[in-house]
Amino acid sequence: MQKITSVSLGVALCFVLACGGSNSSGSSGSGTGSGGIAGSYEFVATSNQTLGSTTLIEANLTANGSNSSASGANQVQTATYLNDVWYVNGACPSSSEGQNSVSGLMSGNSITLTFNEGGNVFTGQGTVTGTTVTGTYSGSNANCSDAGSFTGTLVPSLSGTLSGTLFFSYGLDNVTATLTEGSGNALTFQTTLSGADNGNFTFSGTAVANVMFVSGSVGGNSFSLFGYFDKTGAYTGVPNSIAVFDYQTLDYLGLLENQVGRKNLGNDMGRPDSALLR
Repeated sequence: MQKITSVSLGVALCFVLACGGSNSSGSSGSGTGSGGIAGSYEFVATSNQTLGSTTLIEANLTANGSNSSASGANQVQTATYLNDVWYVNGACPSSSEGQNSVSGLMSGNSITLTFNEGGNVFTGQGTVTGTTVTGTYSGSNANCSDAGSFTGTLVPSLSGTLSGTLFFSYGLDNVTATLTEGSGNALTFQTTLSGADNGNFTFSGTAVANVMFVSGSVGGNSFSLFGYFDKTGAYTGVPNSIAVFDYQTLDYLGLLENQVGRKNLGNDMGRPDSALLR
């Protein structure tokens, strides 16, 4: 997939994962049994062809009998981590940049998955255990051939209260945000801001598994934001944290997290700086 922008190792992906609850489709999700897998899934694909390359595929899957599917930017988002850089929409050229899809066909405990990443197609063979999928993938695309292993995990719906500091171009705001996710992957952020802005403000939007897109107005200024909730701290360095970005400029704005006493990430994710984007 063609590189749109990249984020240094110190900056997290533009994704959001849940703090607890059911999956973001509002149901408990499905694994083996009556049909295909359904719910919000994160697939982590690790290449054995390109050392150090990992691709995250976030998908809101629906099931119809033994078939599972998700397509389009509102249902599938991808990013590749390679050589300490995150490539939004992947690191390979693509014929349909940002137009991604995932489809699957269950047979017993086995599943065949097709990952279409902007026109680059990869086929996976996996085993479903509960709500976890493990397997291998490969694809011989002209612009992006690859093979490796993957793990797909059902992610919970977004909920919780987080706090931190966001650095906007005009000043900083201390933020306390309560996040909830309703039916249809709808998101609501109830926020309290102090600093450059003061008061209570509501942001709303949608989730794509670990990805969130929200918008709102603060002091007459409109904002569109996205972020990534990192449950384990694998990418932000802080478990249960949300890395927040400006949707238009792709600038990193700061970190929201629910662990007391950790507002920044030391020398990796302190005050945002334009040098973190390249």
